[in-house]
Amino acid sequence: MDPTDAIYPGSYYSLLGFLEGKEAPFDDPGAVLPTPDCDLDVLLGRIVPEVPAPGPVPERRSAVRKFHELQVEFQGQSELWAVHAMAIAVLRRRDPPEDVRQLFLRIWREKGQDLARDLPVRWLISAATTFADHGDTFEQRSGGMGLSLLFDLIKLHDSERRVSGRSNDRAFPRVRGRPRNHPLAFGMEPYSLKKGDLDRIMLARLWRLCEEDKTLQPLGFRMLRMVMTDKRTVFSRLQRYRSKLNHD
Repeated sequence: MDPTDAIYPGSYYSLLGFLEGKEAPFDDPGAVLPTPDCDLDVLLGRIVPEVPAPGPVPERRSAVRKFHELQVEFQGQSELWAVHAMAIAVLRRRDPPEDVRQLFLRIWREKGQDLARDLPVRWLISAATTFADHGDTFEQRSGGMGLSLLFDLIKLHDSERRVSGRSNDRAFPRVRGRPRNHPLAFGMEPYSLKKGDLDRIMLARLWRLCEEDKTLQPLGFRMLRMVMTDKRTVFSRLQRYRSKLNHD
C-alpha cells in the first residue's frame, strides 16, 4: 500500500504510534486500588464524597491523579464505580499488574448486576473492551470484543449520520427515480434491506456468547437490550426499512 494514498496520514505506522502513546502505564496503581480480596460490599455501599481540589498537579501517568479525576466524575455515587473505572484505566495500559485484572474480573463476577444496571454507557463500553483484552474465557474475550466494536461502530456511524440533520430515530426516505447502485467499499455486495439477515445473526451470536458466560452476562445483556429497544440506531432503522419493503 502506498502511504500517500492512506486516509490517515502515515497509515498504520502513525496509528500504532498514537496507540502506544496512549498505553504508557500508570505509576504505582497500588497506591489507589485495593487488593483483589477486598470487601466489595463495603465499596459498593460507600459513597464518593465531594473531592477537594488537588494540590500540586502530578504528571499525567500518575495513578493518584487519574483516580482523583475518577472520584470527581463519580461524586455522590458508589465508590465501587470509581475503583472499577480505575481498574479499567490501568488494564488499558501496557503490562498491567495481574492483581488488577483479578480485581476487575471479581467485581464483575460478584457485582455485575449492580454495575450493569447503574453504570453510564461509556463505562459499559470500556468494560466490554477490557473483557476483550483480559477476559478469562473465550466467551469473555470474544463477547467483549464484539460488544465493544458494536457500540463503537454505532457511535461512529450515527455521529457521521448527524451531518444530514436528520434525527437518528428517523429513517431516510426512499428517493424514487434516482440510481440506487452506488458501489460499496472494497467491492462488497450491498446488504439487502428487504431480505438480509446480517444484523440478526450478528446480534444473536453476541447474545449467545453472553448467555454462556455468567460473568459477562450482566454486561452483555444490558448492552444488547439497549440495542434491541433504542429506536435511534441503525438496527432500528433497518427494521423499519425491512417492514416497509416487505409490505410494498
